[in-house]
Amino acid sequence: MSEITFEDSIDALKLILSIDACTDDQIILSQPVTIDARNQVDRIKVAELKTATKNLNEANRDNPARLNWQTRCEYLVVRNGTPRAASALRDFDEAISSDDNGLKYSIGNPSLEFILGILLSARQEGNYKKGSAFIAHTRRRLRDRRFAGYLEPSNLTPEPSLEKILGDAFPVMTLKIESTRPRQDFKDAAEAFLFQLAFNYDVSYRVAADLDHLTGVGRVRRRGRASEGAMDAPRMIYNSDLVHHYQLAVSAESPMLQYLSYYHIAEHFFEKVFNDDFEEQVRRKIADPAFSLKRSKDIKGVIKLVTSTQRRVRDEGGVDEQRALALVLEGFVTTSRLIDDLNAHDPDLIEYYKSNSPSFSDNVPVNLEADRDADVKAALAKRIYQTRNSLVHAKDGARPKYFPFVDDAELSKEVPLLRFSAEQVIIAHGKVM
Repeated sequence: MSEITFEDSIDALKLILSIDACTDDQIILSQPVTIDARNQVDRIKVAELKTATKNLNEANRDNPARLNWQTRCEYLVVRNGTPRAASALRDFDEAISSDDNGLKYSIGNPSLEFILGILLSARQEGNYKKGSAFIAHTRRRLRDRRFAGYLEPSNLTPEPSLEKILGDAFPVMTLKIESTRPRQDFKDAAEAFLFQLAFNYDVSYRVAADLDHLTGVGRVRRRGRASEGAMDAPRMIYNSDLVHHYQLAVSAESPMLQYLSYYHIAEHFFEKVFNDDFEEQVRRKIADPAFSLKRSKDIKGVIKLVTSTQRRVRDEGGVDEQRALALVLEGFVTTSRLIDDLNAHDPDLIEYYKSNSPSFSDNVPVNLEADRDADVKAALAKRIYQTRNSLVHAKDGARPKYFPFVDDAELSKEVPLLRFSAEQVIIAHGKVM
């Protein structure tokens, strides 16, 4: 990874600060930062920024959400349940704990080098647009310190550090671990500390897998619809149960809850479509001109169809869910519309589904652009059903399984496939007013 220069760090700071000039000792701001009712800062010490740049270059920074040094680390942490909400830990400043193994833990404001890492990542091609809302939010917090009650005079010196200024304004929290010796197990130590935190304070955090939660990546949003004009009044009414599952999914932060809620929309029709299909199979077998009530072989053929179907139902503890899901997709989902919705959301997803499978499922690629629609629906049903099974079954064994939080980034890519399918199912069962 290329070395970060001092000029790179200056350019990164320009995302959130208005920098006018730079001398040997000071960075001069064209718009001062308000500290409290009495103090503003219009100059930053160059030495502090150079030290942070040096520290960042010494870190393993393959993932900007997780910085590792030989004897310390700093990880972005996200509060479970409401990841974008302000952390409850800010109410009692930083939580600090030491153990008997030479480790010191602290959770609170990010360090200056960590902030630089996030800003440098935002400057990379393609990332700034994704992170624009986060950058704008940080600028507002720097411009208007009322968010933290800073209108009252504080105990800060007239010249607080850049780390303190930006750390208070940056809407993220990090977990820092320091060790008396080099370690390779900082991730395990971090998770142990977060468990201890949840156990003692009833607040649940996780180590973020990446920076996506800062940019809203992973959330399925309907791009462009709100900007196309005023929303029309509805012309159809929909099944209330389905709408409630849909609303729960849209409002959920957890991709697991999103996925299962969308799945419940398709599941609502499993028994009906499975039984209708079974009846149709029996009807067609009897109606076939080659069928004769006088031939024992033909009668046994019907019996075999019935018993084999009943056996599958018994083995599944109900209807054959994967078959029922395929029938729902065949009956109510149009592949071309699904492709259009996915392309509007993220044009890279079509190729992703064709070439990749979730690590917590068996090999289940789906070529949505294949010629035979029946093959598309069968593959789609298999992928959705196996993903669902990975979420609800957690038995230890050889089969791949989903790990909460760890696999959330992967699961988030599966959510659009199911959401846009579920929407078609709801609409297909709507009634014109």
